[in-house]
Amino acid sequence: MLKSVRTLLGDTMNASEDVHIIDDDSSIRRVLANTLSSVKIKSHAYGTAAEFLESGPHIGGCVIMDVRLPDMDGICLVETLRKQNFDLPILVVTGYADIDLAVRAMKAGAVDFLAKPFSNDTFLEKVGNCLAIERARARIHTRRRNAAERLSSLSGRESQVLRLVIGGKQNKCIAWDLGISIKTVEVHRAHIMEKTGAATIVDLARMWEIAGMGAADEDAAMPLSLALGA
Repeated sequence: MLKSVRTLLGDTMNASEDVHIIDDDSSIRRVLANTLSSVKIKSHAYGTAAEFLESGPHIGGCVIMDVRLPDMDGICLVETLRKQNFDLPILVVTGYADIDLAVRAMKAGAVDFLAKPFSNDTFLEKVGNCLAIERARARIHTRRRNAAERLSSLSGRESQVLRLVIGGKQNKCIAWDLGISIKTVEVHRAHIMEKTGAATIVDLARMWEIAGMGAADEDAAMPLSLALGA
């Protein structure tokens, strides 16, 4: 099984996927780091929660943390990270007697827990799951950002037209609502398709949804670049 786990991780590893180990026991940090190194995963070790918090920002990868740390318990650390909009997957390591704490940590935002003692296979499988979650999140973020950048290229008037198009209105109704001619609406729609690279209205709607623009409907006059925080 270890070979299959190594193969899986080796086939899917990304250069930015560093694993951050937080544990006050140096021997455990060393063992976990060596295990990760055996499958070519780079890791960083921290003896306290404070060390980790001071070492940021952290981009890509995941966090492996003991539920009991000398300066902050795992639940508090998870809550602190989530309040800071830290979105890397967190794997909580716990002893058998601390399962309840691990469950509470998951409710606070950790994605999974690992109960001691555990095998290398189990450890690498859990890490692989965390990295898969992070890769999926990163893909979604990239798609959202790409969609947002395309939509933010529209002018204020084009943004208004797009919102009405997404809302299902026909050119005649859009022209009436905005006080412009149908021909002008058609020109704006052509520009929208050209700037966004969308081939169909369905593509535009999908791009709109991916960019998370639903909340912007409350103010149809707001340029998309402003609504997106560009």
